[in-house]
Amino acid sequence: MLDKLLREELAGIEALQTLLQQEYHALRSRDVASLERLAREKQASADQLRGLDSARTAYVQQQGFAADRHGLQACVNAAPTCQEQAILQKLLAELESAAEQARNQNEINGAVIAASRGHIEQMLAIVSGRDSLEFLYGHDSRKVYNAGSGGGHTIGKA
Repeated sequence: MLDKLLREELAGIEALQTLLQQEYHALRSRDVASLERLAREKQASADQLRGLDSARTAYVQQQGFAADRHGLQACVNAAPTCQEQAILQKLLAELESAAEQARNQNEINGAVIAASRGHIEQMLAIVSGRDSLEFLYGHDSRKVYNAGSGGGHTIGKA
């Protein structure tokens, strides 16, 4: 049963990873229609993953283990045969790797969004007649210095 749950969760994370990659390409090409569609699909994927996580957690608890990472590992280690234990361990490793890849892609997408936001804010400053050099941004696209605010501010921290 645990192998079935882990396989379903792995498939769900891989599907989310695919959506995140599609989102990246849609962000880069500024494809609003695709971004709207992907937002709905990502939400459905996240809902499915929450359900699978709950099912796995419930199963692990039913087997008498804690509902955490250590409990899951203990449940894997308690498999009746070495072969089953090896299969579960492989699935768990694949699941962790896929989750890390999805997390990394999500961070990349967030950086693309932050950069786009910074460019939009700069364009709005230019369009509204403010000096385009009025705003300087840090690596996270947050305003760190406003040249029109009276000066005396340092751009970097000592």
